Amino acid sequence: MSESIKHKGIVESVSGTEAHVRILQTSACSGCHAAKSCMAADAREKYIDCIITEPLQTGDEVTVLIEQRTGWLAVLIAFILPFLLLMLMLWLMGMFFTESIAGTVALCSLLPYYGIVALLRKRIKRHFVFTALKSL
Repeated sequence: MSESIKHKGIVESVSGTEAHVRILQTSACSGCHAAKSCMAADAREKYIDCIITEPLQTGDEVTVLIEQRTGWLAVLIAFILPFLLLMLMLWLMGMFFTESIAGTVALCSLLPYYGIVALLRKRIKRHFVFTALKSL
């Protein structure tokens, strides 16, 4: 994987060719020296199921990789397409109705969008493949 997004993680469990990995997701400012006294800094644990290409054991430190273009696909699905739908509906409804009705209809148009995304989540999930490699 030439252009990848990388995170360090710890293997929680292994089953066959998959590993359940715990990563620490941190905000950009969590590395600051004042992060402990600042309320803006946060860090959360995330669990990811990864494909493994080498034997791993519980407790191994790994690097979790995902292709960068997959990250852009996630941004497209989660942010760009809903924003475009919202703006399109606002523009169309604004031509025929008052601003408050147009705004309400535009916001409500996001419900079917996210409903369709939820129904297609298994199909979408196939595009998001995480790989775990043993850290050196």
